[in-house]
Amino acid sequence: STQTAGAPVWCEPRPVQPGGVPLWISGRLHDRTLDRMVRFGDGWIPWGEHRRDVVSGIPRVHAALEAASRDPAGFGVRGTLPVVMDGDGRVAGDRTAAPVPAMVEAGVTDFGLFGAFSPDDDAAGEQLSTVVSAFAAATGRVAVGS
Repeated sequence: STQTAGAPVWCEPRPVQPGGVPLWISGRLHDRTLDRMVRFGDGWIPWGEHRRDVVSGIPRVHAALEAASRDPAGFGVRGTLPVVMDGDGRVAGDRTAAPVPAMVEAGVTDFGLFGAFSPDDDAAGEQLSTVVSAFAAATGRVAVGS
């Protein structure tokens, strides 16, 4: 543990793991970003136009990996789900989760959420559970991150 401004700081997971620390490369899809992904990356976190439409960028990422003799199957892709609100100002978990199966089918391996959950802890937990359940149903696995 390290001290920073009086507060302890630590890293989890620990860096010692098979293959080292996974590196996820973020950015717009241009030649320099693709080169970094191919050379160093374990995954892509879309930015710019692909943040809301990750599916359209996946073929280009996979083509760059294949051109460098890397298997796209082991490469992660972060999708972003906009949080959909209902008429009462609450998160509509089922509508937020609706795009998950198609995105997973296209090659998205992980999800982040874009928007705010309900300030009510019970409602927020229920809404998040809906999204996680959709991901689990589409992939057979569950991973939660920010």
